[in-house]
Amino acid sequence: MLHIIDDFPIQRSFLEQMQSGDTIILKDNAVYAAKQDNIKASLSRKTFSHLNLCVSKADLSLRNISNCELIRGVAIVDSTDEYQEYLTQNIAMRSCN
Repeated sequence: MLHIIDDFPIQRSFLEQMQSGDTIILKDNAVYAAKQDNIKASLSRKTFSHLNLCVSKADLSLRNISNCELIRGVAIVDSTDEYQEYLTQNIAMRSCN
C-alpha cells in the first residue's frame, strides 16, 4: 500500500497501521521526518526498517535539506514521472494530511 504524508510530526498511530513492505512518500513538511536529526522526535529507525521510504526532491530543496542529512535507505523521488510510477504500482492508497 502507498501512503502519502505531508504533515510533520507524523502520528505514531498512523504508522502503527502500516504493513511490512508498504511505501511512504513524504512530501511538504513531512520531509523533516526523514532527517537524521529528527529521527527520535518523529520515528524510530526500526519503524522505517520494514517500509519503503521516499521523499520529494523538490520539497527537500525548498526546505534546504541536503541528501547527507537524511537517514540511510531513503529514496529520493526527483521527477513527476517517478512519482506517477509509485502511484500506478500501488493501487490502494491512503494519505495522512
